[in-house]
Amino acid sequence: MTAWNHRRETIEAAASTSSPSDAEDAERDWWTPELKLSETALRSNPKSYPSWHHRKWVIGRLKRLAPDAPTTRDALEHELALCVKLLDMDDRNFHCWAYRRFIVEHLGRSVDDELAYTLEKIENNFSNYSAWHYRSAHLSTEAAKKKEMLDKEFELASNAFYTEPEDQSAWMYHRWLTSRARELDDAGEREAALRAALETCQEISELEPECKWPLLAQVMLSGESHRDAETFNRLAALDPSRSGYYRDVASG
Repeated sequence: MTAWNHRRETIEAAASTSSPSDAEDAERDWWTPELKLSETALRSNPKSYPSWHHRKWVIGRLKRLAPDAPTTRDALEHELALCVKLLDMDDRNFHCWAYRRFIVEHLGRSVDDELAYTLEKIENNFSNYSAWHYRSAHLSTEAAKKKEMLDKEFELASNAFYTEPEDQSAWMYHRWLTSRARELDDAGEREAALRAALETCQEISELEPECKWPLLAQVMLSGESHRDAETFNRLAALDPSRSGYYRDVASG
């Protein structure tokens, strides 16, 4: 990290001591070797915090100093392409997902474009928690309160349940959807969304009786009707590493 800090300090110092004409040259050329260097570092270690931080600093500074320059747009497009390559190599690299979000905000890409990209990644790998999380981050608060959107997202999560019921990634997303469904303004729509989600979980439990996730989801969806000793004893049997927690909840 110290070496990266030194490079940033050197760049800032060079810009502050340059004449106006030199500064123009610096602003046009300084960022290219920095991006190449950090890209080399990322190809060696794609989850290096300092390398990602330096790259974000370079793009942020470039965007601040030359927001409308063609070179800035070219750099942003290059960064997006790099994110695609790195996520093809490791689709769970959360550093890259976070950086992609930073880049697309500067590029002005639409939410629909990013949702389409996450859908592609999720359909390729339902276990991709980073893609599920990225999807939730791009669904605005208001959009996430529309039942039509929630129905589609619940269906997407359900497709993952039927394919890989033991994988927790889609279940975490389902938990987020449940919290959004509870915020629906229309009581009828709210009850319908939660009831449909509960029925899906009950069906999964019947198909996969040894899977804890649909039972946990039913507890969250049903409230007191599923907070009985029998339910928690069953959870303790399915998830023995947390049996003490389940028994404490059941007795409390």
